[in-house]
Amino acid sequence: MSEFGSMRPPVFQSPPVVLALIAVLAAIHGLLQLAGNDWQVWSLYAFAFIPARYGGEPFPAIAGAQVWSFLSYAFLHASWTHLLFNSLWLLIFGTVVARYLGAFRFLLVFAIAAIAGAAATLADHWGDGTIMIGASGGVSGLMAAAMPIIYGGGKFHGFATGDPASTVPLTPGEFLRHRGALIFTGVFLLITLYSGATGFTGNSYMAQGGIAWEDHLGGFAGGLVAFYLLARGRLRA
Repeated sequence: MSEFGSMRPPVFQSPPVVLALIAVLAAIHGLLQLAGNDWQVWSLYAFAFIPARYGGEPFPAIAGAQVWSFLSYAFLHASWTHLLFNSLWLLIFGTVVARYLGAFRFLLVFAIAAIAGAAATLADHWGDGTIMIGASGGVSGLMAAAMPIIYGGGKFHGFATGDPASTVPLTPGEFLRHRGALIFTGVFLLITLYSGATGFTGNSYMAQGGIAWEDHLGGFAGGLVAFYLLARGRLRA
């Protein structure tokens, strides 16, 4: 077989950690669907991100939920469609990040982005009873983290040849000057704000059935910052 014929797009060579994370998300959603309404409601109070827990009038909560829900909300989904969309983008962009940074740092980017998304939501909805769930913040962060890699040196050559270490990502300064990266970021912002206004891409807020656009924006920013912190020493001088 020729060298060209033996190469497959990197999405079809997803690292085990990416597939494992998707499997965990699917298993959690599936188990809650089987468990019934009582367990589903309990999972929201235990693990969803609810700004009303912070300030304002007392809100029912399990002890500790104020802390871990900054991340745990990302493992719950409103529907199979909601889960499917997040899993698709996680597979595509998560593969890029995991192949470059490795399993542990990939998970760190996802976690930091999810936490940043929750923090952005809290800033805009302080004391609000909105219930937020979904991996969109973490996935948005992985999308942001993938951009310096995709637009980096060699035009993604390292991933086509199976050697991601040979790819040199854009530096922060290069990212801010790169036309492709800026166009992608602009399109992401427009889609996020439009979906937040119309709700056309699915549910993230349980109460209103809307899109947690603050979560997406916070996650994108958090993921980009996390990538550059974790990729130090592997960028251009």
